[in-house]
Amino acid sequence: MSEMGFGQDYLSPVGIEAYLRRNQGHVLGVIGFGRPVDLPPTSCTPLWVDIPVLGGADTSLEVWVSDAAVSPCDHDGIHGSSDGTVLFGSVTLAQHAGETMQSLANQAYSRIFSFLDHHGFSHLLRVWHYFPQINDDEHGLERYRGFNVGRHEAFVAHGRSISEESVPAASALGSNSGSLTIYFMAARQPGKAVENPRQISAYHYPQLFGPRSPIFVRALSATLAGQHCFFISGTASIVGYETVHHGDAEKQAAETLLNIRTLLQQTPHYQPAQGRMLLKVYLRHEEYWEMVATKVRAEFGDQVKVVYLHSNICRSDLLLEIEGAYFNEVEVSDE
Repeated sequence: MSEMGFGQDYLSPVGIEAYLRRNQGHVLGVIGFGRPVDLPPTSCTPLWVDIPVLGGADTSLEVWVSDAAVSPCDHDGIHGSSDGTVLFGSVTLAQHAGETMQSLANQAYSRIFSFLDHHGFSHLLRVWHYFPQINDDEHGLERYRGFNVGRHEAFVAHGRSISEESVPAASALGSNSGSLTIYFMAARQPGKAVENPRQISAYHYPQLFGPRSPIFVRALSATLAGQHCFFISGTASIVGYETVHHGDAEKQAAETLLNIRTLLQQTPHYQPAQGRMLLKVYLRHEEYWEMVATKVRAEFGDQVKVVYLHSNICRSDLLLEIEGAYFNEVEVSDE
């Protein structure tokens, strides 16, 4: 059995071997950021994302574990694992000459939906996307906006509705190099979407932000393997659908944290003194790290686990983005 039940943790290379040994047979996924390091064998192949780690570390490892035994699950070029409650998987697609990010996103999501259907886990809960030159132009369209078009095409082609009932929590960030890299989590039952009353739902954005809107909910709540889970999508300094505080990283950080606070206030299971909160903070410019870290500590205290990464954000006018996950054990009644 996993030492902490279902959920995730952030680790440095120091101690990772002992951690994986203690959780042998219960590891759903390992995602590495920063400088690759050799890892001991696990039931899944580690996924590496070329995004530098800030704060003095060279490498950060995100590990997902379960309290139930984990089995490998592969299909249509996607490698994954399952504990019977959730399905965890990843896909990496190289961009060849003549291909666009739009076509790559379509291919990736077509494979993901095939993978989910094959294994009987039809409900996406959380998706993470990374690819290089996210803000660059590609045939007259920003690569991130092209990605949104391709994702939308795949949703439609596979009969997936784009609504609160069927859209996952998600994030999309720029990597320094590599391919389109996606990892994701799905379940047999849907989660519950949580939107931010301060913001327009992303899938209702106007065409000002591209031919097709992004497809994600602001947060998603689910009960998995005895844990109340609250997955917070990539969150930034956006009110309504517009970026606010252009060029001011300190004000953007405060606005971002207000948006996260607003989301957390909508889940009855969030108790600041209990449970586990984990955050990934993406900064466009590394000189903002100390200021943002001070604000995050002031908001969440020292108990939160945070990884700081140097990455381009999906909108060129955003200076930072924060995503997170909160886990709290389901209380078992004595009755």
